[in-house]
Amino acid sequence: MISDGTYAVGDRLPNEQEMSERFQVSRATVREAYRALIDMGYLLRKHGTGTFLARVPQRHALDLNLSYTQMIKAAGFEPSIRVLSQEVRDPDDEDRKRLRLEDGERVIAVERVRLADERPVVYSIDRIPARLVPEERRENLPASLFDFLEELRHGARNGRARILPVLAGEREAKHLQVDEGTPLLFFDEVDFDQAGIPVMGSFEWHTSDVFELWINRRASRPTTGLAGRP
Repeated sequence: MISDGTYAVGDRLPNEQEMSERFQVSRATVREAYRALIDMGYLLRKHGTGTFLARVPQRHALDLNLSYTQMIKAAGFEPSIRVLSQEVRDPDDEDRKRLRLEDGERVIAVERVRLADERPVVYSIDRIPARLVPEERRENLPASLFDFLEELRHGARNGRARILPVLAGEREAKHLQVDEGTPLLFFDEVDFDQAGIPVMGSFEWHTSDVFELWINRRASRPTTGLAGRP
């Protein structure tokens, strides 16, 4: 009901008893759901007054390149980035395959965490072929790697991503400040320039409570209008 607009920011939600009766569940179930939404920042509880909608989840289509900075801002948070490591290194076998690297080529490896109001929401490991970046520009890469590649005339024009639901391991739990076993959304993505040459490979782990990611789907064959529909 929050997502579909039934409630707007500032609206008072029904109390636990009303929700319990409406959905035929126990008050304990409703209480736990409200508590989770309060913890995620969607609801605000005012003592003696009730529970109110504080913000609405932001939806973003997966068929477009995503600016995480803009997505975090749209969700009402202050975006920032914590760089965990950055180095020019030899690629591993997976890097060579994903980025179609020749023998002797190196990559710029960047490990970062994106934050919303200082809370970690995306942990990422990115690889860029070093040959795309002048040596004097390989230190202190900017926040937006997409914009940086565009500036270097190697802008990403399309990408291919594999998306999986995963559980946080020790590393992801540490960087995203969640418990091990917490559900996350994992992206395995390669982005290509206009000529179809790989310009960046990324592994990303997303928490699920700041913005929603949507897939726009279309019919597998053209429709012929209402008359042709079954």
